[in-house]
Amino acid sequence: MDPRTCKFDGSAKHEIDKSPELKSATTMTVPIIPIDPDPLRRLYGKRPRLDEFRLRSINIDLWGPSLKLRVDLAEFPEIPPEGWAATGYDVVQCHIRFSAVERLSLQEWTPPTRAHLSAASTDVPRMLDVSVRGAGVSLDFRCHESVGIGHISAFRVEPDGSDEVPHGFLGRVDTRLFATVPRPHEKIFYAR
Repeated sequence: MDPRTCKFDGSAKHEIDKSPELKSATTMTVPIIPIDPDPLRRLYGKRPRLDEFRLRSINIDLWGPSLKLRVDLAEFPEIPPEGWAATGYDVVQCHIRFSAVERLSLQEWTPPTRAHLSAASTDVPRMLDVSVRGAGVSLDFRCHESVGIGHISAFRVEPDGSDEVPHGFLGRVDTRLFATVPRPHEKIFYAR
């Protein structure tokens, strides 16, 4: 058994899966569209691509069951908020939240890494098979088609690619509570 391969079947039990292949009933690729696209649309003037990004972290909530990807989006807004432009921020970061997650398989994880996300419809109504691939990640899961976006922030990336620097958050609560990205144990950031 490879300890890096884990399966999440919707219960609180964590199991090892030796054959993590996910099969879709169809091969039709579908776009990931947030249930509330307005925050990103206001920021970018359009809906930015959510299929190419730098993947920073994966957060699994067994009680959800849900999964959050903390990602750096591939493009920066042409006209950023005043505070962001004045501070020299050059990267937008956010959480992409997937709900009703099942059949989770993580084969490789070396963060941070550039990644490509693809989603395909399934034979189960309103469910998607999602795949995230990159040089340091191989992640597959099935989830509900409702995808959330949260904790939108911007920062100036370090020369080594690090994001452990001050962040400017869009949300009022995040702005009041955080100046940087919190550590993974901060439930108020990762569990909501």
